[in-house]
Amino acid sequence: MGITKSTVGKILGCIAVAACFNQSTVAETVEITYEGRGTTTTLDVKNGPDIRTGAFELTIDGNTTLAVTNDNSSHYLNTWDATVNTYNDIQNGAGKYNNRRNDKTKYSQAGYLFTLLDFSETLSETAAKYNALVNYVIWDIMGSVPKLNDRSDRRTANQLKEQASDQKTFDWSSTMLVYTSNERLAGRELFASVQPPIATPIPSALFLFGSMALGLFGIATRRRING
Repeated sequence: MGITKSTVGKILGCIAVAACFNQSTVAETVEITYEGRGTTTTLDVKNGPDIRTGAFELTIDGNTTLAVTNDNSSHYLNTWDATVNTYNDIQNGAGKYNNRRNDKTKYSQAGYLFTLLDFSETLSETAAKYNALVNYVIWDIMGSVPKLNDRSDRRTANQLKEQASDQKTFDWSSTMLVYTSNERLAGRELFASVQPPIATPIPSALFLFGSMALGLFGIATRRRING
């Protein structure tokens, strides 16, 4: 009995589905090292000690970058492994806080707030405070936070949360990655840029331009000498 076209089609379909399944279930793992406080600052809260938040300095697989946490638990873990989750991964149920049906909307709101952050290497006091308040609202959306003591800080945080409330379907795929810790006692997440900052090489065109300029200078010099 021969193999029919229908049978071949079914076999190829199964292979394709299996390949897609395997591809989607393989998540990248990276090594993250806490380097320092970066441009973070402290926020005054009503009960308990001040909280430090904003953009912390990290290395992710050797690339130095700034990232924010999405909860207010301790983050000084030296070095740990994390799973890299993209926008599509979160839509498919990945992520520490993605336990219920609509939890992915939290990540969309946090992703929107992420676009408001300033990841410059140095910040003014005002910019650092704004970063801290943005990160504070991310914590609030993902879980819970202590109440801010300063009235102006509370007003800014409320405005940011109201802005984020309208961004339940925000597509953050081009700006942010979610790094979910694999450590049993450090079940937290970091939000970092899709493309960590790297040293910017001098464009090859600049070298070409320099070579051409030197060549033209040499020709002009020889003409003056020969003339």
